[in-house]
Amino acid sequence: MRSWSENLSWLRDGLNRSLFPPAPDDALRFRGGEAVVGSFTFLALAAVLQFLRAGPTESTKALFAEDGPVYLGGALTHGFFDSLTSPYAEYLVVIPRLIGEVATIPPLRYAPETMNVGAVLIVAVSGLAVWVASAGLIRSVYLRVLLVALVLIPPTSGLETVVSATNVAWYTSFAVFWLLLWRPEADWSAGLGALLILATGLSSPTVFFFVPLAVLRTIAIRNRRDAFLAGAFALALAVQLPVTALSSEQVTDPRWTDNIFTTFLQRVPTGAALGLELGGEAWERWGWPFLIAVCVGVAAALVALAVRATSGRLFALLAVTTATVMFLASGYQRALGDVMVWPEGTFNALGGRYAMIPALLIASAALVLVDSYSRSGGKRSWPAIGVAAILSIALVTSFGGNAHREMPAWHASLRGAAYECRHRAISEAVVFITPEGWTMTIPCKRLESEPAAAPPG
Repeated sequence: MRSWSENLSWLRDGLNRSLFPPAPDDALRFRGGEAVVGSFTFLALAAVLQFLRAGPTESTKALFAEDGPVYLGGALTHGFFDSLTSPYAEYLVVIPRLIGEVATIPPLRYAPETMNVGAVLIVAVSGLAVWVASAGLIRSVYLRVLLVALVLIPPTSGLETVVSATNVAWYTSFAVFWLLLWRPEADWSAGLGALLILATGLSSPTVFFFVPLAVLRTIAIRNRRDAFLAGAFALALAVQLPVTALSSEQVTDPRWTDNIFTTFLQRVPTGAALGLELGGEAWERWGWPFLIAVCVGVAAALVALAVRATSGRLFALLAVTTATVMFLASGYQRALGDVMVWPEGTFNALGGRYAMIPALLIASAALVLVDSYSRSGGKRSWPAIGVAAILSIALVTSFGGNAHREMPAWHASLRGAAYECRHRAISEAVVFITPEGWTMTIPCKRLESEPAAAPPG
């Protein structure tokens, strides 16, 4: 009988082979100066792609939803550390608050551009992290490019997560999942990965669902670089968990309904395969027969790939389980069952952010399995081509969906607010943001250097 230490060693070896394999030497082809140039080029192109999806004219100048009153407003009215450590919606939100702090440095008339550029660059960094971290499990360059494209333009989320500081943690959280699988080759890269894990853990409770993966990663630690990643996750959890548990803020009353299962089928397996637009339009036309057929097809495809793949089964099991638990638990905690469900004959993008990571995890499972299957020898490239084609169609059809974000009245409203501050005995003024009906208040002392114009009418 093997001893405890021998069993542990056997487990670690198995995890290192199946779940945490190192990337092959030629997986990351650029080194040194080429890597730096390539990284900056990628970040720029990724940022442009996001602005194009949301509308290049509107999205660059739009201060969207919570970005204004919560994150920019908090930075304007609170001290740096007070703002940074203030929870919102029951948990810490460090990354969006940092973006809001940066937006207070230039004149306020440039706040939308500053916050939105910051948001899209963080999303781009998340895509870059997924590219590097997935090299051990997805050897095909083309399949990894597709995975990164799905991260930058998630087909299930709609426009609510695009060019928005409020929602960047959804992207960084998916990057954290992959970073926990990564075997960094250098201390500096491990340090950067650990920093992204820590910042994300202090910005979203989504990482709570990655605890099983983090435990397995901790068991399989080989060196201090691995310890950086596992330690950063543990530190973030140690801070965020008590903040969330002790929060007195009540966003919603948790509620379970049968519609949560329906919503899961509509948004996650269907969204992973077809995206929001294509899947939603098909549901609108064909209803339950379509939905059942697609979900059965996705499940059958994953099972068939798992049977024939030479590796990746543990990853697929972990990814699919995490996706399912994450969506169902979030649906209960945020009472989303009756809110997100699509009635017969209609669909919408409401709450798409909650389906984003689960759908990406399903797609990741398919990509890892098909990559393993394709590497097992013989002429077996057709499954990879099929999976890539399906995911690419979802990507393309979802790119321009949900109409572009409307032009905000930020600049004109800011000038009107400055006028009000200078001609009325008020201490703060209202500024309109997008979407329609959203406003924020700005202290008049912060508008002293802004140009003023009489509000229309």
